[in-house]
Amino acid sequence: MTMENVLTVNNLKTYYFSKNNVTPAVDGVSFRLLRGEVLGIVGESGCGKSTVARSILDLLDRSYAKIQGGEILFHEHDLLKLKKKDLNRIRGKKISMIFQNPQSSLNPVFTVGNQIAEILNIHERMTKQETKARVIELLRLVGIPAPETRLTSYPHQLSGGMQQRIMIAIALACNPEVVIADEPTTALDVTIQSQILALMNQIKTKLRMGMLLITHNMGVVAEMCDRVMVMYGGVVVEQGETASIFASPSHPYTKGLLASIPSIKEDKEELYSIPGAVPKLTVPVNHCRFADRCPHAFGKCHESEPPFFEVENGHQAKCWLLEDTAGRTHNG
Repeated sequence: MTMENVLTVNNLKTYYFSKNNVTPAVDGVSFRLLRGEVLGIVGESGCGKSTVARSILDLLDRSYAKIQGGEILFHEHDLLKLKKKDLNRIRGKKISMIFQNPQSSLNPVFTVGNQIAEILNIHERMTKQETKARVIELLRLVGIPAPETRLTSYPHQLSGGMQQRIMIAIALACNPEVVIADEPTTALDVTIQSQILALMNQIKTKLRMGMLLITHNMGVVAEMCDRVMVMYGGVVVEQGETASIFASPSHPYTKGLLASIPSIKEDKEELYSIPGAVPKLTVPVNHCRFADRCPHAFGKCHESEPPFFEVENGHQAKCWLLEDTAGRTHNG
C-alpha cells in the first residue's frame, strides 16, 4: 500500500539578515513527510532545525528573517504562496506545532481549559457545551487525570510533564494531518520524557497523522522515527530510514553524533565529543560546511559542496569520501 504524501519541502532557503551579514540558516533543504510516519530532524543547536519548522508555518520574525526560495507543498498547495487568511485556516487546524518549552508557551493568566478551547473557537463551529466536552476529551486523550477538574487549572498548578501534555492537547485539538514537534521533551526529566514520547507515538498511530520531530537527541530518534534527516550548517548532510542510518552511518558528522551517545555496554570515563562548534555563517557558502571539524577532510572538501551520494536504497549522504566508493552513485 502506497502511503500518502502530506507535506513536501523543496529547496527551502531561509536567511537571517543583519546590518552587515547574511546568515543562511536554511540553505536548500528538501524532504517529504508521509501520512502516519515520523520524520526526525536531528543536529546540534544552530543547524537550522527549528528554522525549518517555523518556515513551514510562517512563524518567522520577518523584520530579519526571509524565505529566499523554495516551496512548501501541503496537498500540492504551496504554503509560501497562500494569502495570510488562507494560511491561517491551515495553521493550527491542518498543521499544528508542539513547542519546546510549555512554561513559556502557555499563558499564565488563562486556565488550560480556556487555552485548549481557544483553538477550537478559531477553527471549529461548536457550542459552549460541545467545546467543553471536546476539551475534556482531549485532556483524557493525553492522559491528564480527572480532566473535568483539571480544565480549570492554571499552568503553574501543573507539573512540567502535565504542561507538555496540555501543549499536545492544543496541537491535537482539530485533528491535524501534520504535527511539528520542536524539541518536545527537552525541558523534561528522563522518566517524564519517556512517558511523553510513548504518548505521542500512541496518538500518532491512532490518528494516522504525519509527525515532524525536531531533536538533538539521537536516542529519541531511535525510539520514535521511521526516517531521519541529519542537518548541519543549514543543509541536510544525511538522510534515510532510521535503521539504515544507525546501522551504517556514512557522513562523519552523523558518525560523531552516534559516537557521543553513552552505551551501557562500554565502560568509558569520557564520552566522545565532536571537536569545535557549529560555525556561525555570515555569508552563503559553497563548500562542505563540516570540513573545518571533520577529521577526514581533504582539499576538495574546502573547495566545493558535495552532492548527495547514494549509500543504499533511500539512504543518502553529502560527503566527498563517498565519491569513489564502488557501487555508489550520486544524484546531484
